[in-house]
Amino acid sequence: MIDEERWPAFTLFVVTHKTALLRYTLRRLNDHSSCQEVVDETFLIAWRRWDDRPEPHRELSWLYGISYHVLSNSRRSRDRRERLYVRLSMERDWDRDGLESSEVDIEALTHAFGLLKPDDQELLRLVYWEELTYREIALELEISENAVGIRINRAKKNLRTLLQPTDDAPSGVVILREGFEL
Repeated sequence: MIDEERWPAFTLFVVTHKTALLRYTLRRLNDHSSCQEVVDETFLIAWRRWDDRPEPHRELSWLYGISYHVLSNSRRSRDRRERLYVRLSMERDWDRDGLESSEVDIEALTHAFGLLKPDDQELLRLVYWEELTYREIALELEISENAVGIRINRAKKNLRTLLQPTDDAPSGVVILREGFEL
């Protein structure tokens, strides 16, 4: 719900600082759409913390501080995602045609991961991003550790199936089962 008294002041605040904040994020990301997301998230946090804002001459540095933390969180998230893909590709069991795990394309892995069922994706995230043990996952999902192990093995098998090279693929090319070719 919008606070009718705060909204006009916040709108002026956004208009006053949006360009400077966008330039700040562009210098760090060099991608306009990602920068816009960071700016939007920064202003959302500023709205939530509106009562904690500093005096007007310090507002921009306050926003830069918020934006810095949003950027840091974004980088950590991206790094976790990349580590997950690398770990999954390294664990992958390439039996056919001597294809090595180092030849896995991150784009193919990302696409294949997106084709998994949401429950399979979540299990793999909990294991590889959050680095939870089977016991911790079992507690979170309220299932047995054995069930966690079975489900994780099934999720990894499903991912391997999506990434297996096909007989008609040129050497060193992975064709996903859904027709996605690299």
